[in-house]
Amino acid sequence: PCIFLCENNRYGMGTSTARASGSGDDFYQRGSFIPGIKIDGMDVLAVREGMKFAKQVALEHGPIYVEVDTYRYHGHSMSDPGVSYRSRTEISDIRGSRDPIDRVKGSIIEQGWATVEEMKALEKEVKKEVDHAVQFAKSSPEPEPKETFTHVFTEPINIRGTNSFNGYTAS
Repeated sequence: PCIFLCENNRYGMGTSTARASGSGDDFYQRGSFIPGIKIDGMDVLAVREGMKFAKQVALEHGPIYVEVDTYRYHGHSMSDPGVSYRSRTEISDIRGSRDPIDRVKGSIIEQGWATVEEMKALEKEVKKEVDHAVQFAKSSPEPEPKETFTHVFTEPINIRGTNSFNGYTAS
């Protein structure tokens, strides 16, 4: 079973997918022999349910192609400011209407699972935890190359392209 996933953030560096693809931007329809679906990648519940469906299809019928429609608010790199090929209005409109964190927060409050005040307190707590983790990471030494595959597999296995010279050996 295999799920082929395309995270479509609508831009490849500075070119929109509509201009770059040459045949439209519905990438989930590209497979002639593999079925495909498109998921709103900015909707946490849609991603959960869509991937459940994709898993079931893959297990019962074979491969499936999944296009996850998302959006990136920033450029790809320091040399890509992200605003030379799209407007600030476009970015703020998407952030205001489709931001996944705001959507989940809104649903939690709407369902009565937490109040606005409780959500603000939680956000402060999470920010503090993230700031602490960032500080810990910045002040910690670089890990040894052999640690690259630690906690990735349940059993030691040979990994193509690795050997004892680059610090990894299967135990």
